[in-house]
Amino acid sequence: MANADCLIYSESVSDNVLRVFLRPLVEKELNNEVKWKASRICWVMRFKEVIVPLWFSAALLVSCEKNSEIKVYRVSKAPLEESAAQQQDAMPTNTAAPRMPGGLASRADSSVSTPPGWEPQPLSQMRQASFLVKGENGAVADISFVSLGSAAGNVLENVNRWLGQLGQAPITEQKLGEITQRLRTSLGDVAIVDLAGLPDNADPARDGRIVAGMVTTADSTLFFKMRGNADLTEAQKSDFMKWVAAVCNAQTQTGPPQMAAAPPQAPNATQIKWKKPETWTEVPPSSMRYASFSASSEDGGKIDISVVTFPGDGGSDADNINRWRGQIGLAPIDANAVTPQVAPLKTEDTIFSTTDIAGGKTRTIAAWTRRDGRVWFFKATGPNTAVEKEKPNFVKFIESIRF
Repeated sequence: MANADCLIYSESVSDNVLRVFLRPLVEKELNNEVKWKASRICWVMRFKEVIVPLWFSAALLVSCEKNSEIKVYRVSKAPLEESAAQQQDAMPTNTAAPRMPGGLASRADSSVSTPPGWEPQPLSQMRQASFLVKGENGAVADISFVSLGSAAGNVLENVNRWLGQLGQAPITEQKLGEITQRLRTSLGDVAIVDLAGLPDNADPARDGRIVAGMVTTADSTLFFKMRGNADLTEAQKSDFMKWVAAVCNAQTQTGPPQMAAAPPQAPNATQIKWKKPETWTEVPPSSMRYASFSASSEDGGKIDISVVTFPGDGGSDADNINRWRGQIGLAPIDANAVTPQVAPLKTEDTIFSTTDIAGGKTRTIAAWTRRDGRVWFFKATGPNTAVEKEKPNFVKFIESIRF
C-alpha cells in the first residue's frame, strides 16, 4: 500500500458498532492485500483506551449517527531504510568483493622489503599495497597489489582488459600462451605478462607499458600490476618481479620471506655453458631468468643482460621483436618489415637469429635460438651509447655458448 489508512473512532462506540464497521474493513483488507500489510492500519484511537476527553467522545458519537459514515484519512508513509540484508541482496550476484584468501593478511606483508625508490601511496578499498616510482623527465610508474574473489575472471580476460587500457586489440588464447611467463612462488605459479602500447592522447611520461602478474588461490585471485612510462617500467621490472615473488612467498612462510631463487628448470632441460666477459657482473637471477648480468659504461649507464628459456618455440620472430620494440617505446611493425631486421649469427655450436633495436634513448640487442624443444633468448638493454660500446662483448658472449 502506498499510504496507511488511519481510521478514527470514538472510545464510546459500542462493541456492536465496532464489530459492524471494523471487522468487515479488516477482513476486506486481509483478502485484498497480503497479511503483513494489515499491520500498517494505524488506529489513532484504540478501543477501550481513553484518548480523547469523555465530553468530546459524545460529540463524535452524535456526528457518527448523523452522517452514518466513518471518515478515512490517508497519511503518506515515510520510506523505510533498507536493511543490511536487503542491501546485500541488491548487489549484483557477479560482483567480486575485495577479499584476501584464507590465512592471508589484509595488507601486503610489512616484512617484505620495498624496492628502493618506491614511494608508498594511500591505500584504497581495493588495494592491498600501492606505490609510485619516479624517473627522469617526469616519468612515473604506478605499482599496485589487489586481491579479489575467485570469480575475478581468467588470465585471458584480464590480459585483454589491460590491453584495452593501452589501446591495443585483444589477443587469442594461443597468443596468450606465447607471451605468458611463469613466476614460481610458494603460493603458486604467477602468470606474468609484459604489454606495451600508448592510448590516444596519453602522456608517454606516465603510460605506455603494463607488467602484470596474476595468481589464483582456493578462494581469491591476486593481481600485481605496474603501469607507467615504458622506459621506467623496463628499468623497474626486475625489482617488480622480486617484490611479487617476495609478497607471495611471505604468505605461506612462518619465517622471513625468501626471494624466489633460480628459475625452475625442466628435468630434461639442456644445460648450457658460456664465457662471461670480464666487465660483466653476474646478478642473482629472478624466477623468470636462467641467468642475469649487469654491465656499466664509462658515463654511468647501466646495461641489463638476461638469459631466458621456455619450452616450445616461444612465438614468432615478429611477435618477439614487436614486444621488445614496445618495451623501449617503439610502435609495432608489420611482419614483412621484421624480416630485414633479423640477421643470422653462426657459431661453432648452432645458428642464432639476432636483431638490433634502437629507440629514442634505449637500445636492445638480442639473439635467440631453438634447440631440443626449447627456445633460448639472450638480450641486452640499456642506454643507446652504452649498448653500442658493449655490443662486441655481447657478440663474443653469444659465440662462446655451448649446448
